[in-house]
Amino acid sequence: MASVAAIVLAAANTLSRQKMTERILITGATGNTGRVVAAELLGRVGPELSIVAMARGEASRARLAARGLPTVHGDFDDPASLVRALAGVTRAYLVCTPDERLIARETAFITAARAAGVRHIVKCSAYMADIDGETQNLRSHGVIERALRDSGLEYTVLRPHGFMQTFTLFAWDMIERAGVISNPTGDGGLPLVDVRDVARVAVKALTEPGHSGKVYDLTGPEALTGARMAELLERVLGRPISYLPAAPAPFAVIMRLLGVPPTPREHVVKIMRMTREHRLERVHGTLAELGVGPTCYEEFLRDLVAGRTGGGNSFEAPTSAVFTVLSAVMPVLMRLRFRVFGRPRRSAA
Repeated sequence: MASVAAIVLAAANTLSRQKMTERILITGATGNTGRVVAAELLGRVGPELSIVAMARGEASRARLAARGLPTVHGDFDDPASLVRALAGVTRAYLVCTPDERLIARETAFITAARAAGVRHIVKCSAYMADIDGETQNLRSHGVIERALRDSGLEYTVLRPHGFMQTFTLFAWDMIERAGVISNPTGDGGLPLVDVRDVARVAVKALTEPGHSGKVYDLTGPEALTGARMAELLERVLGRPISYLPAAPAPFAVIMRLLGVPPTPREHVVKIMRMTREHRLERVHGTLAELGVGPTCYEEFLRDLVAGRTGGGNSFEAPTSAVFTVLSAVMPVLMRLRFRVFGRPRRSAA
């Protein structure tokens, strides 16, 4: 009897260990949120947790390996490779480039995850995602969210607002060389969120109970106008920084010249219009409710200058002659404008 009891106990202990062991796959580990999610999880690896980063190209896998991340080949456009990449995975972080192929790629991943026996997917979606959303990007995310809900898998959906990193780094060249930030947002505000805060919520959802079936709207603690961003940039950088509201049409043309694909370009243009109309200023308390202290913009800027922000703006500027000329001429013209007309006077708070 004792030997039987011992066998049963050993089997129970083995089953308990198997149930406790988690293997998490991270997509987008070279991008904005995925990079920080991977870094956060890497520090938690142990007997009960292993992680693997999925990447398509050898160069990307080499860069990830150099950061100490185990990697596996997986191609969103090759469903069979996704099933192989997901073998043995219990949870996955799903994020993909928001272009014209978003629906096909992320739904293929969900299908492969179900076939591979994955239990829980944490999807990085978009603020206001809906099948009837106002941009193609929001509609695409809405379709994918519905597919995830209908898949039978456990899920958590993160809907972050615009990233502090993206909005700031996209404009960083003009900030540094001309002392100006310029967006077609008028005096409207955006509650930008720090990529690191979004990643912390993703890690919680991947490693803690209680997040299955939840949809989290994630914003920063303040609706930032262009003027407020310029004020804080000036305070942190210690030199004059001005906000100049940009005209919508030229801004859209510049995005096209920069090579931004049609779907994200349409999304940004409409988001800028909605900001001008003061439709995006609601601040959500979700981060604090989840135990993540929301990063304010000034804190983010100080961390950015000190090289502590992680993630960033994954858009790579083109090397075309048109872009080269624009990037050389625009700061010069802006500095000349300020020399002739002076900097715009900042209104008192």
